[in-house]
Amino acid sequence: MTTRASLAAFVMLLPVGLPQPHPVDAPLPRTVINDNSKPAGRMTGSLLAVHLTVGRTQWFPEAEDGPSVEALAFGEAGKGMSIPGPLIRVVAGTRIRVTLTNPLAETLTVHGLFDRPGAPRAVVVPPGATEQVEFSAPTGTYFYWGTTTKSFLGERHADESQLSGAIVVDAPGQRLRDRVIMIGIRLQEPDSTAEGAIPFHEAMVMNGKSWPHTERLNLVQGDSVFLRVLNAAGAPHPMHLHGFYFRVDSRGSWRADTVYARDQQRLAVTELMSVGSTFTMAFVPTEPGNWVFHCHFAFHVSPDRSLVPVDKDTGSHAHAKRGHMAGLVMGMHVAARGPQRVNRATPRDIALFVNAKPRVFRDKPGLSFIEQMGPVEPRADSAQAPGVPLLLTRGERVRIRVINRLGEPTAIHWHGIELESFPDGVPDWSGMPGNLFTSVPANGSFDAVFAPPRAGTFIYHSHLNEMNQIVSGMFNPLIVLDPGQKFDPATDKIFLVGAAGPINEGENDMGTVNGEREPEPIDLVAGRTYRFRMININPEWRVQFTLGTDTEVATWRPVAKDGADLPESQRAPQPAFLLTGPGETADFEFTPTTPGNLELNIRTRVAGWSIPVLLRVGPAQVAGN
Repeated sequence: MTTRASLAAFVMLLPVGLPQPHPVDAPLPRTVINDNSKPAGRMTGSLLAVHLTVGRTQWFPEAEDGPSVEALAFGEAGKGMSIPGPLIRVVAGTRIRVTLTNPLAETLTVHGLFDRPGAPRAVVVPPGATEQVEFSAPTGTYFYWGTTTKSFLGERHADESQLSGAIVVDAPGQRLRDRVIMIGIRLQEPDSTAEGAIPFHEAMVMNGKSWPHTERLNLVQGDSVFLRVLNAAGAPHPMHLHGFYFRVDSRGSWRADTVYARDQQRLAVTELMSVGSTFTMAFVPTEPGNWVFHCHFAFHVSPDRSLVPVDKDTGSHAHAKRGHMAGLVMGMHVAARGPQRVNRATPRDIALFVNAKPRVFRDKPGLSFIEQMGPVEPRADSAQAPGVPLLLTRGERVRIRVINRLGEPTAIHWHGIELESFPDGVPDWSGMPGNLFTSVPANGSFDAVFAPPRAGTFIYHSHLNEMNQIVSGMFNPLIVLDPGQKFDPATDKIFLVGAAGPINEGENDMGTVNGEREPEPIDLVAGRTYRFRMININPEWRVQFTLGTDTEVATWRPVAKDGADLPESQRAPQPAFLLTGPGETADFEFTPTTPGNLELNIRTRVAGWSIPVLLRVGPAQVAGN
């Protein structure tokens, strides 16, 4: 038993500025939300000294007056605990000295504070102890993380899940005006035996906050924007930017980083992050309005990720409303700069119907996009399996009238297309203040007017109630062709991976390829070059594609990512393997050389489902036959 005298003696031994032992019945200190804009520590010559501690706090992942949870957090000594932990930022060549003090009753293990390049070494700090470590690192983006349960990074849940902080090493003379964004998840498993019973919840946060309470990025049209994204959460994340392509400048992890040379850089609209990974991105917002940067796993942005129940019928994406999204979403407002271009070309009209066919998934309807072909509208209860592409032409202005025949609102996002903000498809957010896009009401319609500026492989899909609407079939390829180019199904092969309907209790989530669980074989000809367009819009799974035989992986040539052509230096032939997250597309050229059977195996990255697609390669055709 701890006496008052022994407690007082322990307090006197603590270094100055550390939090005092927390009385059992006193309220926990409130967590400081760290936007990663101010580095910690003090510079003396070429040495940065940072004094870190750890403590238990009351964390408000949503509104500052909303629900809260207890969490362990790092803090700079004397300045309170923060989520994420204090930012360590230096110029390359700086030596970093970190003092770690642990006032907890558990042993603290901290990873990430070691010399790079080099083997990772953890710092172990016993209860009540202080340890010191020095290290340096080359230019790059890293992070440190801690555990009090000896867990691996991806296994940290509940209280210790937010024990992470960024490390940024700038190149000499090249400090960027960037933003550092750390992704975190607090997963709380239910515990009916605990006092008061603990329900299941997940708090999905970017720099300590969940949408719609995440930081807003206020930008100006034509700005150069740099983001560093760090995944300290126990799950992968396909991070998707609306409206603009970004350039990928580096990829790495908490351990090491690779800063790309110019010929290694590429464009993307969605970048898959594994657990513990980092990447840096640069883009120029060319169109004014509101945009979002978010994880493309539907359940990571679902309103169910809120700590409090949400009225899904009355909420929205707007800051004051809640229902359509929560979790890993960051909003951006781009202010206009100067007069805006106006495209007055007469648009080509396209009618796109959203239909519901009853009892496709047991007692639940299948949802379907159907483009009107000819003078007669498709029947209201007709359906078309996903995989039939919507074909547009680069530079041609179109007016796509979305006719919603569902009994509920919907919204359509033209994924990867560079367009104006208003038709981008995020309800109560896309557009400009005072002129925001709203959802397409039941039995209503909406005109999306735009001119796609580049040819490539894209997607269009629901951006409202995605866990039901995308899962039930509201997704399709969108192919933009160069002027004069024709889409030839004989050589253009689309492999669209989607979901297989809402999940009933006791069922496993399954996938489809072009709307089918068992796709028909595809016939190819030896010596002919094909364009394979790979699309993953399954909202739940990372999906990998492997082409070959039982004994050998084939070779293909990558040509595009997310609709953007790859630089020539990245088009070398390579083994036919691709890992994707939801919202990614990739194009490959493939030339089978000999007759025989190949298999394109499409399966989940982790245990889930697998769909083989048989490719039957026939003999080369003789000229003139």
